[in-house]
Amino acid sequence: MADWWTAFIAVNSTATRWPGALRAALAILIPGSIAMLTGDKEAILLICAGAFTVIYGEGIVYRKRWKVMAVAGALLWLGASVGALVGTLVFAPGNGHWWLLLTALFVTVLGAGVVFIQNALRQPPPGGFFIVMVTGGSTMLARSGIDPLEAAFWPLTAIATALVLGMLPALIDPHGPERATVATLERTAKVFEESKDDELARHHQAQTALATAWEALADAGIVRAGRVVITSQSDLVERTLNAQRSIVKHNRSGVDASSEALFESANLLDPERTVIPHSRPTAQYRIYRSLTADSHAMVTAKKVAVAGLATGVIGVALGLNRPDWGVISALLILQNGPEKIPGTIRGTHRVLGSILGLGLFALLYFFGVEGWTLLAALAICQFFAEIMVVKNYALCVIFSTPLALLMGGISEPLGDLVVSRIAEIALSVAFAFLVLWFMSNGSKAREYMRLQLRSYQSMSTVLGSLLTGKPDDALVQRRDLQYELLSERRAIQTLALDHPEQAQQHWEKHRAIQHAGYQILDYCSLSPNVMMEYGALGTLIESVRKVAPAQSGKQ
Repeated sequence: MADWWTAFIAVNSTATRWPGALRAALAILIPGSIAMLTGDKEAILLICAGAFTVIYGEGIVYRKRWKVMAVAGALLWLGASVGALVGTLVFAPGNGHWWLLLTALFVTVLGAGVVFIQNALRQPPPGGFFIVMVTGGSTMLARSGIDPLEAAFWPLTAIATALVLGMLPALIDPHGPERATVATLERTAKVFEESKDDELARHHQAQTALATAWEALADAGIVRAGRVVITSQSDLVERTLNAQRSIVKHNRSGVDASSEALFESANLLDPERTVIPHSRPTAQYRIYRSLTADSHAMVTAKKVAVAGLATGVIGVALGLNRPDWGVISALLILQNGPEKIPGTIRGTHRVLGSILGLGLFALLYFFGVEGWTLLAALAICQFFAEIMVVKNYALCVIFSTPLALLMGGISEPLGDLVVSRIAEIALSVAFAFLVLWFMSNGSKAREYMRLQLRSYQSMSTVLGSLLTGKPDDALVQRRDLQYELLSERRAIQTLALDHPEQAQQHWEKHRAIQHAGYQILDYCSLSPNVMMEYGALGTLIESVRKVAPAQSGKQ
């Protein structure tokens, strides 16, 4: 019970987020002020749809940030435009209440698709949530009489503003994001070195941070094809290499005596080259790897589809009039494929945060905010929602709820609105809990066995490459092995949370896989340009043979 309560009240990040939150607020204030000065007060709510663009660029290196924000902005604009068009059909003259089922189906299909992609790519928060929220909210605009063309134009002004605001810090500190990523790696590596308990988990965290750091340096153009391109930032490369060596050294401290033969030779690092295999595979590769029935991304998408559609259909049948709100509420709980206890906590956060958020909305409604006061209220809500999004979900929902409600327009008395939204939240949480606890319970064990086999196959591929070439000739294969090891570790952690007895049965095999895989990667990192001797290769082969699956499985 104490652990549950600790998780419930936890602040999950202590990172400073006010600069990004300020940019998110300004992305509403600046174009919103233009709309007010031109006399188009209704445009303020439409502007919020595009203002979310700036959030998607936070923490990303500037060389890549503008591209990410441009894609996010395009998706937000497309969502707002298509959502508004769907809304004109739903609320066309003569169409009755049951036409809202079209909204429920549309938002559910979109949500399931977005959730699959975000989990396949392993995107951090907020993932595709704002895209689905904007699209769903836009289906309600026709009820307020807003023209679809207007709904398409005003978000563009906010998207353009967000792009400028997101890139402005590059004028002050053009390499700030990658420096922050390297600093995070150094802290994580130090924690791993000093770890006294749960060393395997600390190792996983360190390897994840290492992959993220190399990805950031590559995205920033500092390194390419194993070489330093921007020599003025070579200190970041050296710091990353030092952290990588410290992780390797600490990992080696626990290997058995037979493995020491791998590292008898001196460290033969080429000073003109770096060791950069630990980056993410391409987006196409990651999506392709998730196109299996039991993958984390696929199971999560199916759960969102079932819970969202059930919430939307039952809500419409009960006379509720915001099916998009119910579908999005279910998506919020399930979008990252949480385990049972974390998902239950997230659902509870959703209920409490939404009730408090409805209270905040009622205050805004009571005081009759409009025009400049409405603009200020939206900007403030956006600021605090961005501050809280990775800290505590319940606190984030308090401020995101008024945003979502206002974006969909107000077409009913306050009392009816509050009762209807609470009813939709209750439905969404109920169906989310049902699929969370009872749907696809066997998928986690099947997915873990698949990833166990994938790790073994990837180790074999790297060893095959080392037979005929140097480790640096196998950067792609090493990258893929790193990805499979991280995936295998993530899968057994998930299995352990929901089915600890099953995870316990595989735990020794898991440790052996991780040990054998990182033994290969450690050797490659320490001797990147040296042909492997047969004695060392034989030692690695023996380690891999020990983790060979009893029988072949599905790919």
